[in-house]
Amino acid sequence: MRKIDVFKKEVILMLFLFFSVHFAALAQVITVTGTVKDNLGDPLPGVNIVIVETTQGTVTDLDGKYSIEAPANGSLSFNFIGFNAQTISINGQRLINVTMVSSDIGLDEVVVVGYGVQRKSDVTGSITSVDVERLRDVAASNITRALQGKTSGVEIQSTSTRPGGGTLIRIRGNRSLTASNEPLIVVDGIPFGGSLNDIAMDDIASIEILKDASASVIYGSRGSNGVVLIQTKRGKKGDVQVTYNGYFGVTTVARPYELFNAEEFIKLRSVANYTDFLLKERESMLVGRETDWQKLIYQDGLTSNHELNISGGTDTNQYSFSGGYFNETGVLPDIGFERFTLRTAIDQKIGKYLKIGLSSMNNYAITDGQSANPMWSAISLSPLAAAYNTDGTLIEQPAFPTDETYNPLTLRDHTRWEEKNRRVASFNTFYGEIEFMKGVKYRLNLGVDFSQNKYSNFYGSRTPFRSGSLNQGQVQNNENLAYTVENLLLIEKTINDIHRFNFTGMYSAQESTFLSARMDGENLPVNYIKYYNFSLFETVTAPSNNNNYSKWGLLSYMARLNYAYKDKYLVTLTGRIDGSSRLAKGNKWHQYPAISLGWNIVNEPFMQNQNIVNNLKLRAGVGQTSNTSINPYSTLGGLTGTFYNFGSTGVKGYYVSTLPNDELSWEYTTSYNVGLDYALLEGKISGSVDVYLQKTDELLLGQRLPSSQGVPGQFITNIGETENKGLESVLNASIIRAKRDGDFGLELSLNAFLNREKIVALQNKNIKQDIGNGWFVGHPTSAIYDYVKLGIWQLGEEVEAAGYGAKPGDIKLADLDESGTITDADRKIIGASQPDLQGGFTLSMEYKGFDFSTVGYFRMGGMIISTLHQPNAYINRLDGRRNGIKVDYWSETNPTNDMPKPHVAINTNRSSVLGYFDGSFLKIRSINFGYNIPKRFTGFMGSTAKIRIYSSVTDPFILFSPYIDKGGVDPEPNGQGGGNQANAAVPNRAWTVGLNTPPTTKFIFGLNVKF
Repeated sequence: MRKIDVFKKEVILMLFLFFSVHFAALAQVITVTGTVKDNLGDPLPGVNIVIVETTQGTVTDLDGKYSIEAPANGSLSFNFIGFNAQTISINGQRLINVTMVSSDIGLDEVVVVGYGVQRKSDVTGSITSVDVERLRDVAASNITRALQGKTSGVEIQSTSTRPGGGTLIRIRGNRSLTASNEPLIVVDGIPFGGSLNDIAMDDIASIEILKDASASVIYGSRGSNGVVLIQTKRGKKGDVQVTYNGYFGVTTVARPYELFNAEEFIKLRSVANYTDFLLKERESMLVGRETDWQKLIYQDGLTSNHELNISGGTDTNQYSFSGGYFNETGVLPDIGFERFTLRTAIDQKIGKYLKIGLSSMNNYAITDGQSANPMWSAISLSPLAAAYNTDGTLIEQPAFPTDETYNPLTLRDHTRWEEKNRRVASFNTFYGEIEFMKGVKYRLNLGVDFSQNKYSNFYGSRTPFRSGSLNQGQVQNNENLAYTVENLLLIEKTINDIHRFNFTGMYSAQESTFLSARMDGENLPVNYIKYYNFSLFETVTAPSNNNNYSKWGLLSYMARLNYAYKDKYLVTLTGRIDGSSRLAKGNKWHQYPAISLGWNIVNEPFMQNQNIVNNLKLRAGVGQTSNTSINPYSTLGGLTGTFYNFGSTGVKGYYVSTLPNDELSWEYTTSYNVGLDYALLEGKISGSVDVYLQKTDELLLGQRLPSSQGVPGQFITNIGETENKGLESVLNASIIRAKRDGDFGLELSLNAFLNREKIVALQNKNIKQDIGNGWFVGHPTSAIYDYVKLGIWQLGEEVEAAGYGAKPGDIKLADLDESGTITDADRKIIGASQPDLQGGFTLSMEYKGFDFSTVGYFRMGGMIISTLHQPNAYINRLDGRRNGIKVDYWSETNPTNDMPKPHVAINTNRSSVLGYFDGSFLKIRSINFGYNIPKRFTGFMGSTAKIRIYSSVTDPFILFSPYIDKGGVDPEPNGQGGGNQANAAVPNRAWTVGLNTPPTTKFIFGLNVKF
């Protein structure tokens, strides 16, 4: 019996000791080690490991291994970009190996939707998220040039080939005829009124584009043309991180204008019966001398970019500081763009419930020669004319004195001319956020946007810009100051894990003030003073249309409710009320709603027993937006100053230039959108398809009055309707997915879209066209109205040609009304600039540290208006007096149907038909090669260090362009109608391809460093 008692005591003692040791182990701090790998079995370096509910942590080394001191009863959180986060309980384990699961499908990615974020799987509107890392495939001075070809439904065209040149952005086409069609740019939640050239590429963290009303109505009238949301980089919790991106490149002319050489120019003059050769031209003919004016004026440009960012933070404070410098010189003398940027972002948590933050983005930019165009001299001067005298001095006027065409090489004399635009901009945001209770927050957003532009030019009399006229100078100062205040109430609530609510309420105020002042001077006694002292000009004027003051304001109320049921059924309800100072009393306020629905089909029970479809979501939305993008005070009418004779003196008076309209109201766009998002085969194939319809009515349209009313200008009123409908498609494919680091991988991203735009109504149902403005009911706003060119009258058609007052070699036009003569009645819609299809692609490959990518952009169909080929623009005059674009002209030995026979007195009447071409092309935007330095060489910089060297060729070539085949150099527009296009077929708002800086190719060498 005693033995049993002893045995029981021993057992109890052993159990006591066992549990004591066990509980002691749970309470103590132990060393936990292990290896973190991906789902393919490869180690993951740089995985962030944190002890839950503490700030203590570590990262995995190059082999994916880690070691950390942690409580035996604690938990570890494992986080790595591109993989799902994991939390694992330690439970006394000293060895914990982890396999991270890839999050390729990205359904839980956060998407910026305006005044907040949403999970990608919860989005119901039409929103395009841009892969910011892929933007750097194109070395560009601004965001939009890098975006070209990467976003479905967003048409981006370069409108200038100059450094720092502009771009045209249209989201789902043009809605308005005279009001603005520009999208709203929002940076860090605040409307941005500056130039996209102000933003350094490396400062951008994310870009989202809101395309349909259900997504953009949250920004009200400002978002009527779509919204581009840009989030800049902010600091993150962790050690200090330093990134550097720099590159250097050389710019060369990609395609010079193809001109007649000396032999061809002599033949042209012979056919044109032009015999008035200069003496020096005859000397050139005797000795075989030829001058290539383009070769003399072009130079290699240089591009350099340096961007440095330092960021980091703790649980309560995060920071990011960056600075950048960009400089690009052009292929023409004294043309370039230079930019300095400095940005700061700080986020600070104060206590448990309050968080504040601020950011400041500042830049100083200088654009040289932004509009000066010396190309006329380089193109038009005779190839037989000499550039230099025998003693090496410059021949300033190689052509006839009456021709007033000066040697383009005079531009290398910096005392003769200068054009400079200096821009200073500062964009500042502040927020304060307080959490009253779990899921309920109040947020205050403040934004201040200031910019100042000083544009100055001086053109000497003996330069290609003035052609012998008196020298002139100009100074114009523009200043803009805007502020935005937003009050937001944010509520998030989940009930029983199946009902999720997200409410956003807002009250905001925005105000903007604009000032401009301009002076023009003429006849300065000496050139070197330029525009620095206007008191020395003989004549000084202040143009009334460039000396302005304007101020406008906007008050807004907004509410948005997002609801999700079991992550399957989604509803977004949005309402907004705007009050605009631009509109007439009684019409200043408008309210508009939007609703969008989503169905995550992939979460239905019948989709669970399959592994082919990983994501399938149907979206549908409808909403209304509005537009007030007209000049302030448009409702009040206007006066213009002028001078009248009063006896023997002149006095200044005023006349009514525009009439008031006290009933001016909003321009409305109602948008319908249906979309489908999908992902297949574990995300190897993913994409989306969207179909939309937009109807815009009550257009803010400028209407002309009969001349009998005595008012020469227009007055703005609400008349007319337009419509846009289209189809968008995006496809992303991992053609070959690398199984492990270093294996071969191949990915393709492709987007294609079409937009069909038309004018539905003008002033009333009986008016079907406005020829002066280029508006035609049933056709796009870019419709081209002109005669129909059948070809050139040929030999053997003398009798028929004579009936139309023509002869062989003249332009042959269609007699549409069969009247026996060509009149205005024979004009019709012959096309439009609107393409049939457009889009782009990015193809990328990687293998053993090497990477390759190429970016392309294409357009199919549409018509180009080439003023280069229209004789009324003088570049294609074909009279023998000047040189010009080399074209296939008619002669008795060359019976072409392209261009008419040259003639000393060529008739430019109706010759605009020579400038229309098929606008199709495929442009390769960039070809890029890179190499990531192996980690064994970068380990001394830290486990997360990365170094990549790369080279890039930007805009190397254009394929499948009929326009290039006919002597053009670039099918993208670089100008607008008006100016020297003296024909009704080119309205003022039409985009044209004219004579400007030729397209360029850049050869870039760069370095990315991160540690």
